Amino acid sequence: MKAFLVLIVLAFSVHAEKSYQISANAPEQTKHYAPLLGEWTITDSSLDKEGNWQQGRGADWNWYTILDGHAIQDDWISPSLSVEVEEGKRGFGTNIRIYNPTDKRWNQIWVSSNSRKFDNFTATFIDGKIVMRGFYVGNETRVTFYDMKENTFDWKMEFQDKDNPEVWKEVYRIHGDRKK
Repeated sequence: MKAFLVLIVLAFSVHAEKSYQISANAPEQTKHYAPLLGEWTITDSSLDKEGNWQQGRGADWNWYTILDGHAIQDDWISPSLSVEVEEGKRGFGTNIRIYNPTDKRWNQIWVSSNSRKFDNFTATFIDGKIVMRGFYVGNETRVTFYDMKENTFDWKMEFQDKDNPEVWKEVYRIHGDRKK
């Protein structure tokens, strides 16, 4: 049932005009994502098996409100639509985030054209950072949005060490620049 509801939301949001307005009736915490609303150019890098950082393909990351300003959706397109690639070599994904006042945290779902499955995360807002937790590609995962400014932000993904849960290893980095 959960997957069915998400598909309905996805289908509706594709046809609705994009909005960047958070509803005055939405929980106050909905504003945590306000700095990210809009269109972004992404540079990224990932840690290879030898422990070296490798530049990624970059992306477009577009953020907007849905459900009459009560939730946040974003669309990930990698590489950017401004880059020519062979057919089928571009990845697409989307997140839907909504604040749950009862649990005092965000509920989020991610789906992409590559994975073709739903990944669930929860998130909290701590000291000006959005910290997401979930299970992704076989790992306990922590994703942090930080240094969120008007025209830039940073993001990192970390995997928890399977033998020592106190240890987190950064495996992916993103830097966003707002499109002009």
